[in-house]
Amino acid sequence: MACSLHCRGRMAVRLVVQPEDTLSGIARQLQREGMPGTTAELVRTLARLNGIANPDRIEVGQRLALPPRAERPRTDEDQVFVLERRGQHGKETLAVQVDAQRARLENALLRWVHRVPPEPAPARPAADTPRFRQSDPAWRSERLGVSGEGPTLAEAGCAVTACAMALSRIGGATLTPDVLVRHLRASGGFQGPLLDWSAAGSAIPAGPRASAGDLDCAQLDRELDAGCPVLLRVVHDAQGRARQHWICLTGRDARTGQYTANDPATGGTALLMRTGSTLASLEGEPVRYTGDGRMVTFRAGSDRQG
Repeated sequence: MACSLHCRGRMAVRLVVQPEDTLSGIARQLQREGMPGTTAELVRTLARLNGIANPDRIEVGQRLALPPRAERPRTDEDQVFVLERRGQHGKETLAVQVDAQRARLENALLRWVHRVPPEPAPARPAADTPRFRQSDPAWRSERLGVSGEGPTLAEAGCAVTACAMALSRIGGATLTPDVLVRHLRASGGFQGPLLDWSAAGSAIPAGPRASAGDLDCAQLDRELDAGCPVLLRVVHDAQGRARQHWICLTGRDARTGQYTANDPATGGTALLMRTGSTLASLEGEPVRYTGDGRMVTFRAGSDRQG
């Protein structure tokens, strides 16, 4: 792994991201160094520690905090050695805290000297929709179906991945596709390999009701204007065959008429426009999508009908 670790003693306190680094690659390196947990669990831990809404997007030069390595003394260690090691650990921790405080003071002084306005507070994760790619190595091999008998997320997990993006925004905390799959298994949230929309919302505390229905552009606009993501089923040409796919609509620009969507196939965004009674990709988009008349909306748990 090409990432650069900044250490104090034997304890890595932060990591500087290098070109080609990914959170999943960093997680696997931590596993090789003896850190417990699956790749997906370590990716989620790294994302939580560093306030990363989209685990697929980290920047070169970005400093990442690493999860602490829990060490237990060997049974044959004498008490004096244990106390010495704890004292050393305490000194290392104090030194890290002092370094961080010094850096904050130096930055504040530089801003005052150069009259640089303070950095804005980061946006709340709930106000954004993470971009997940269904073929991400952290979860691509997770299988669909109550018993895990279906295809993998990489093969046919666009609906689950799009749903995980929408629920992450609604719940205000990251819900990755593999965690959603495991919840759906435990709650009987599959019909064969297909996602049962009625069970999807129970994966987050808000418990929204996911409703699949015919595409209604007026309702679609109302949902997006209210800040609620909407899932749209589209078709695209794949080697001469029309294939169905789910994307997560995240907003619209009423002035230009453009709709923004997160695409599970690429992990990026796509732009669409209203075309008659449906939506279609803008000219120049890498993948040409056309809505096929189905959408999924989310309503708060209190709106559920008995």
